[in-house]
Amino acid sequence: MILDLKHVLYGDRLAKLKLWSLEDRRIRADLIEVYKMVHGLSSVKIKTFFEVDYGNRTHGHDWKLKKEK
Repeated sequence: MILDLKHVLYGDRLAKLKLWSLEDRRIRADLIEVYKMVHGLSSVKIKTFFEVDYGNRTHGHDWKLKKEK
């Protein structure tokens, strides 16, 4: 730990060090994993978590993912 920032609040430390929060890092990791699943780069199949909707309600692409219930 950087000693100068030992007593600084978490949010202020992140800003000073130009780091992302834990929540932001988790969301980013989830999005990366979904990208890998969609493009077949992950060992986890997309159908494990999502249903692909090929309806015409998308804007400019053929993919719409629905979360499994």
